[in-house]
Amino acid sequence: MRPGALVAYLTEDDRIECAVVAGEERGGRLVVVTCAGEPARVPGGRVLEVLQPPGETPAATPEGRRRAAQRAREAAAVLERHAAEVDVEALWSLAQEEDPSAAWSLETLAELALGRSDPAARIAVAKALQREPTRFVRRREGWRPRTAAQLQALAMQRRREQEREAARAQARERVLAALGGGSSAGEAPELEQEWIADLERVALDGASAPASVARRVRGLLREAGIASDDIAEGAFRALRKLGRFGTDDENLEILRYGLRTDFPAPVVEEARRAAARGPRDSPRADLTALETLTIDGPWTVELDDAVSLEPLEAGGVRLGVHIADPAAFVERGGAVDEEALRRAVTYYFPERRLPMLPPILSEDAASLVEGTRRPALSFLVELDLRGEIAGFEIVRSWIRVAERLEYAEADRRIEAGGPRAGLLRALDDVARRREAARLRAGAVILRVAEVDVRVGAAGEIELRRVEPGSPSRRIVAEAMILAGTVAAAFAAERRLPAIHRRQAAAAGEGARRGEVCDLLEARALRRTLRRAEVGLAPGPHAALGVPAYAQVTSPLRRYQDLATHRQIVAALEGLPPPYDTESLQRVAASTERAEAEGRRAEAAATRYWLLRYLERFVGRNVEAIVVETRPQVRVLLCETLLEEPVPALVGAVAAERVALRVERVRPRAGELVLRPAGGRTSSFVEGGSER
Repeated sequence: MRPGALVAYLTEDDRIECAVVAGEERGGRLVVVTCAGEPARVPGGRVLEVLQPPGETPAATPEGRRRAAQRAREAAAVLERHAAEVDVEALWSLAQEEDPSAAWSLETLAELALGRSDPAARIAVAKALQREPTRFVRRREGWRPRTAAQLQALAMQRRREQEREAARAQARERVLAALGGGSSAGEAPELEQEWIADLERVALDGASAPASVARRVRGLLREAGIASDDIAEGAFRALRKLGRFGTDDENLEILRYGLRTDFPAPVVEEARRAAARGPRDSPRADLTALETLTIDGPWTVELDDAVSLEPLEAGGVRLGVHIADPAAFVERGGAVDEEALRRAVTYYFPERRLPMLPPILSEDAASLVEGTRRPALSFLVELDLRGEIAGFEIVRSWIRVAERLEYAEADRRIEAGGPRAGLLRALDDVARRREAARLRAGAVILRVAEVDVRVGAAGEIELRRVEPGSPSRRIVAEAMILAGTVAAAFAAERRLPAIHRRQAAAAGEGARRGEVCDLLEARALRRTLRRAEVGLAPGPHAALGVPAYAQVTSPLRRYQDLATHRQIVAALEGLPPPYDTESLQRVAASTERAEAEGRRAEAAATRYWLLRYLERFVGRNVEAIVVETRPQVRVLLCETLLEEPVPALVGAVAAERVALRVERVRPRAGELVLRPAGGRTSSFVEGGSER
């Protein structure tokens, strides 16, 4: 293609434009000057016609580009006039009369429409057909006329689209009226619900929402006068105005992960009948004479584990770990079981709980309620004086919990005395020996504080410090690890499929084992630990320091544990296991996904409420510890234990205590703005970007 030629070409969005060729690059791509006087690159295959032979070659100067652009504009204007002369309907009628199945060339159509078939005429016809795209459809071999029936269908489709757009515009106006304080859109018809669905999508997904949806929502928010730097926050505020959410603190994680909040009526009815009937008949050991305790947090309502202790004549002790037996109430494949499998776990949020099993079972009939005879699966483990396992037995049992204790009360009695202080101190001594045995086996024990967040009915936020090294928490932790260890040994002895947790040892010669209490050391150690795996094959769990570990201690709130319970119970009764390897693998895979989603949902909700708690500190200083200095400074807020980056802490040293001013908190946007006291401002937004 010689420089100076005037061409018609197709743009990337298939518009026909005119340009003057300035040169040609390798690969046949042309450099042209467009009607706007701008340079452009056009693949040779998109050139439709050479309208004029080479004339003046555009110079690489503003004046040269101006003259080339003027030439292109004049040619484009001529083409527009010729295109306006083309009667597309008449062309279509002629094509229908001649041969409705034929593909017509632009030369023929130009001759029929304009009486000539030169390049300009051909391009004029092509432009006319583009403007009236319904009567002809472009094919590789030419332009094929549509049939009358096809035109009628297209016309009807256009009318429906126009009507729908008009209805959508009206629905938009009704939504805007509702946002402005007019009639509620709560009982909105279908199209209003589409707008609400768009708002929900953006409120949940934020920047991840489809661009077209975000664009519509942004326009709606702008017109409604809802200003927000964060589009997700703006969409949420709009939905609140529309009555979609009942509170400013709506838990969006429940919607984001599609969590089930209510039990269907058939599930509730089946659970009611099971509770009224009681546990299924089966041989059970009567262990109600044992002095058995539950030790839990103050908010726990699903009591699924209890402990007892007996001295042995030959020395050592027999530690009883008694686990609730919901399998005695929940039939596999029934409505309650299927619902529990869908939920997979009990979800714990600061402001609410979504139980895996209906409360009539998980909080009452199957729960180890104080003073009530309850069915259990008891792990009776003989321990020697060093805390090593000397033998064990697993039995279905009846137990009666003598007392329910909270961690704080159990710790107080261990230290200061009181009812059952002797039993609690003996349990603490056994737990210490068990812990020492695991440490000898290479266990890693992190003793760093955690924060438990709870929200009351009136919206009050309560933070409780959890100290994992307390005696009562050690008792419970060691009892649960012990039960999982002997459950794995039981399954291995009988080659029984069961769900195990495994963890490979940390890599490297410097891999740390033992007890870690230092905050920075624990943080660094966590990064070296291998990720725990779930599977049916037993294997060592390095961090726990046990040869194998099966999940059995939380069957009221974790389906994997319930499934393994069923496997053990069947083996005890001499029956085939209810789950073969393949079906148990499916259970493990589906529930593990749900558990992972649950952890993410709980973490996000907890962060939201911690930010809500920090709102009261805006304009005030809070204390933090520097936990990382590279690649940027990160701190841990001392009260909430939130970890945040603060790049403006130049020159900070690891483990240094610093004062930070809380500049701004936006919980719904996940934003916390901290400023070093007397220094520059730094902004952290969830997801790692600044807004």
